[in-house]
Amino acid sequence: MKRVLVPLVFSLTSLHLANAQTKTVTVDANDILNNNTKIVAQTSSGQTFFTGHQIGSGYYFPASGIFRAITDNPAGAGNYYYDGLTNGAINFSVRADGQGYFAGNVGVGTSNPQTALHTVSSGAGLDAGNINFASAGGLLIQANTGGRTTATGAQLEFALPANTDGSNTWGQARIITVAGNANTSDATGKMILGTRRMFNKLGTGGQWYYGNDLVIDGAGNIGIGTLTPKEALSVNGNIRSKQVKVEVVNWPDYVFTPDYQLPSLTDTKAYIDQNHHLPEIPSEVEVAKDGLNLGEMNRLLLKKVEELTLYLIEKDKQDIENTDQLKIMSQEIADLKKQVIHLNKKTT
Repeated sequence: MKRVLVPLVFSLTSLHLANAQTKTVTVDANDILNNNTKIVAQTSSGQTFFTGHQIGSGYYFPASGIFRAITDNPAGAGNYYYDGLTNGAINFSVRADGQGYFAGNVGVGTSNPQTALHTVSSGAGLDAGNINFASAGGLLIQANTGGRTTATGAQLEFALPANTDGSNTWGQARIITVAGNANTSDATGKMILGTRRMFNKLGTGGQWYYGNDLVIDGAGNIGIGTLTPKEALSVNGNIRSKQVKVEVVNWPDYVFTPDYQLPSLTDTKAYIDQNHHLPEIPSEVEVAKDGLNLGEMNRLLLKKVEELTLYLIEKDKQDIENTDQLKIMSQEIADLKKQVIHLNKKTT
């Protein structure tokens, strides 16, 4: 015998019957409710009521009512539907197998939802720790993947229908979180955001995949085009920007101070002959392995330019001194020529 406790549908422990007597009513699924049977529920704005009658194996209430219960539909599935009605239109429907439907907005923590799903809570602090398995407040999406793995996780997916009637719906983008490492006892996480598109993601040909486009790893590093960012921001691809500012310390203005010891060109040549690159500048092998630090490289290049400037200034100074010496020597030679000519005239 299947029993349905009607008052529980309304979260009430008692109902007001038509004769104003208050008591709990239990309806036997095998009983037949006639069209004159009324079940009345007291509300703050007055009484609402509906008339029930049995059709087949289910209990139906007419479209003029506000609620109906349908049992075992489809037949043999053991599912029980409870629909909320307004002038025949279904406002909500819940079923024993876990499926449900709401025609309007759903509120959690609010009786006045403004969107399809509106949650209200006291919120979580920006620096609050994870006391339990999740922070308080907000929306939680949990995936029971059989343990923490780095390949499967909880996702929030965004889908759009191709047709105007809402059919032919496919995902367009998603946010998925997976374990940040293979240690299942470590709750470190990784978040991946990607759009859905046709591309050769796995090296097996072009197919429809979600891209691993933007990644935040367990250390807080951000990767674009890479699942394993090595720095605060790692980009596997080209970057276009209007401007890039790099903060650099120890800017080499000290090269122009009087006490700076400018390396000799002889020492510099000896270093180049041995190492095949300038002193302090990373080698080709180092750059290929570790990449290029733009801030540090700009600092070092400026230092070399400043040193080169000092070399040129020193060279120019020497050239001027040499020019002056040549002028003096030229004048002395000219004077000697005059003396020789004068002596030659006396001897002849």
